[in-house]
Amino acid sequence: MKYSLALLSSLFLSTTSFSQNLLGIATSRYGGTNRLYINPALAADSPSKFYLNIFTGSGHVDNNYVRYQAPFSLARLITGTVPSEYKSADGSIKFSSDYTREMLNGQPKNGTIWGEVRGPSFLIKTGQSSAFAVTTRFRAVGQVVGASETLLSALRASLSDGAFYSVPSNDNKFSANTNTYAELGLTYAGAILEGNGRKLLLGATAKFLLGYNAQQLINRGLNYRIVTDPANSSTALLEVNKLDATLAYTTFLEKRSLNPQTLFNTAAPGKGLGLDIGLTYVDHYDEDSPTVQIGVAMTDIGGLTYTGPKYEYNDLGANPAQFKGSDFNQISGPQAIAEVIQKKLNTGRTPDSQRFNAGLPTSLNLSADYQLPGGLGINVMYLKDMRSVQATAIHQPTLLAVTPRYDARWLSLAAPIAYLNGGLTAGASIRVGPGWLGTDNLLGLLGSSSNSIKPRGLDVYLGVAFGIGRANEERYDR
Repeated sequence: MKYSLALLSSLFLSTTSFSQNLLGIATSRYGGTNRLYINPALAADSPSKFYLNIFTGSGHVDNNYVRYQAPFSLARLITGTVPSEYKSADGSIKFSSDYTREMLNGQPKNGTIWGEVRGPSFLIKTGQSSAFAVTTRFRAVGQVVGASETLLSALRASLSDGAFYSVPSNDNKFSANTNTYAELGLTYAGAILEGNGRKLLLGATAKFLLGYNAQQLINRGLNYRIVTDPANSSTALLEVNKLDATLAYTTFLEKRSLNPQTLFNTAAPGKGLGLDIGLTYVDHYDEDSPTVQIGVAMTDIGGLTYTGPKYEYNDLGANPAQFKGSDFNQISGPQAIAEVIQKKLNTGRTPDSQRFNAGLPTSLNLSADYQLPGGLGINVMYLKDMRSVQATAIHQPTLLAVTPRYDARWLSLAAPIAYLNGGLTAGASIRVGPGWLGTDNLLGLLGSSSNSIKPRGLDVYLGVAFGIGRANEERYDR
């Protein structure tokens, strides 16, 4: 079960990652195209005539199952500076299960790995209160939602803990999804009401999507028990005797690497459309008055349709399916895991379909922002996941964040505090000229067993983007 444990570690142990919200950038008035992913109407409020995003990269992990407690920090882990005493002779890191601590409270468990690269993008003000933007983005996401503590604990123990033997577990439900895709977005925003320093902005983004990789296991009901392997009394089996589930996957990336040739390959198995739409109310009477901004948006409406096998399971027959730890050794990639599961459940079975849908992480985004003329401000943001647990879609983790900040043309500072997945995170970000660097979870990068900080994830982002020319100052009626 070597690879399954590696996957479990990736999703729940926060050992590697790539952030979807970028609160330090998204809440800044100088965030340009990076603000549009929260609310496309904000394009019309850009302070620059032209904004160019050259590159923005981000990475994020969160979970509510385990806390990281290795003797070295996650920052050391992701930068490759782990001390040699924690490495094997071949240079690989000796990562022990003792480096994590379970949080057992009876609640369903969720875990997300989310990586984004926001490529060349630009925004042009087409009028005093209107703008047009073109954005590009690449996303890679892996996620488990609604998993039971008992199942995760058994997998974490490599099925070897005798306490789990012969104890039936019924009606487990969870969803596991991965999705890797690129998008091209076209945004237009403008004022639909305006006067006396107040305006109501409406914006929308149409997205054209190209998908490269997706796997889904939507489990609507699973009964299992862990039993001794009759062929080897020192090992155990996971015996599944009832399953109501959907399994679907692609194999496009099985023998390909993610390079420009792959990214622009017209044979990519997924294609789709998406939509963001938002409203923003802005109250800014004159240059000496504070700015009040209130927004509501629905983002990532839509999804992709993939070409790939899809299986529906609702009856395993008289013989239960049995999984050994060795079934998952010497394999790589989530598509290989999906193939192993399919073969175990029903060898040689013809797929029920050769197409399946993968929804985008639809969310309702609410925000309120207050900024003083000198640059000090505060933002409150609520992002609500609009997908059901059993949806064949990636989820935007529900988030409530408060971000105090200082915002000026050549310098921005922010300190976001967020409630995410049942825990609090605190971050920090800085922009000097065109360069951004930040994290929405600073303690996640620093925590280890040596300093008693017990992180549940990590978050980091950086980028180069800048505005050119000041947008026409609004004429205020006194």
